[in-house]
Amino acid sequence: MKNNNFIIVSIILFFIFLVFGANFWSAIGVAISFYYLIKVIDDMGAKIPIIDLMTAMAALQWIVGPFIEYHNDVTHYKYHMYIDEESYMSFIVPAVILFRLGSTLFKDRINLEELGERVNGLLINYPRLPYILIGAGFIMPYIGLFMPPALGFVFFLLSNMKYIGAIYLIFSQRPDRWIIFVTTMAFTALASLTAGMFHDLLLWAVLTFTFISRELKLSFNRKLIFAIVGIFFAITIQSVKAQYREQVWGGYQGNKLALFTAMAIQQWSSGTIFTPTSETTMNVRLNQGWIISAIMYHVPAEEPFANGSTITDAITSSLLPRFLAPNKKKAGGQENFEKFTGLDLGSGTSMGISLAGEGWANYGYWGGLTFMFFWGLFISWFWRKLILLSDSYPTLLIWSPILFLQVVKAETEFVVVLNHLLKSAVLIFALLWFIKRQWGIRV
Repeated sequence: MKNNNFIIVSIILFFIFLVFGANFWSAIGVAISFYYLIKVIDDMGAKIPIIDLMTAMAALQWIVGPFIEYHNDVTHYKYHMYIDEESYMSFIVPAVILFRLGSTLFKDRINLEELGERVNGLLINYPRLPYILIGAGFIMPYIGLFMPPALGFVFFLLSNMKYIGAIYLIFSQRPDRWIIFVTTMAFTALASLTAGMFHDLLLWAVLTFTFISRELKLSFNRKLIFAIVGIFFAITIQSVKAQYREQVWGGYQGNKLALFTAMAIQQWSSGTIFTPTSETTMNVRLNQGWIISAIMYHVPAEEPFANGSTITDAITSSLLPRFLAPNKKKAGGQENFEKFTGLDLGSGTSMGISLAGEGWANYGYWGGLTFMFFWGLFISWFWRKLILLSDSYPTLLIWSPILFLQVVKAETEFVVVLNHLLKSAVLIFALLWFIKRQWGIRV
């Protein structure tokens, strides 16, 4: 019944935007973005809504952000939309819809209640497992310092075991579970403040929220409140991040929490967070559509379609080790960005062209839409395989946030997404096999 209500509200939104003169595709885009966002909030606590989250983030960054930009009087000198609204929305809205359609063809039949029973059954026999995972996750980055750089990705993934251990504890009824979970997230926040990098903090806060919602039995209204608070928190980070990094990376030796807090208070109290200029606007970070629009403007007018070359390069890069393919493509984003947008990036700067942008750059309108549908189909198939493998590894889905850590982001390009998904899958299954082989634990 609740899902039907969401659909009805989305339809009403569509007609409201049409009445007030919005572009047809924009009206559809805003309506489905509302539906996808509200659905992922509703699903929190009932299942692991990885695919819902992917769809919602794509809709926010590819549809909502560009819509705001098209109807905003303030224009950034570089991060603006390069083509008209009709041309852009008539491609990107069907692209999101087709991705979602493909991603729903294999049904998700595991809910968090069933998964919780499996976790509790595991922890009855192996009560120390969560603590081992948390401890190992914290020490992995330090071990990685003594390892070859080529193994950096492995130790980065293994460092995320601390979050998996914390999720196991959330499912348990142990009195220390919330203290340890909050401590784990606090250390992540501290590391983010020290480095000036908030990516891990934001992603893991979102990815763990479904488990928290299930355990606290949060109602939809409470989940919505948490979501709104989270959005304001993300806005705050984005508004002070550049200034904060300038201070920290410049050698600031004082209390970084106090520095961040002071900057955040100044932004909110002065009201500058709501008064964007042509140089800085909150929507710049949300709007990833400007890159896609730049690609649509540049390809094929100035740069011919790649005809699948970046896709095959990404598959080769993901499947073959470097010693078998020494010239394989490196993840980064600078090469594809400059080639397909015609824009320059500064030295050391990289920006992903996104899956939708890469679909257009390779295949154009119809081919790009087809690419998005089959990508959604692949993700749905992959998720279904995880569910089937849960017969052998009962709590495998608890590890799924690590597998999709880069995949859920809308701004990453195909080589990054596929490389992370496949290599993290190999590593996680190798780890779970090792645990089963050495200690007889069917995690």
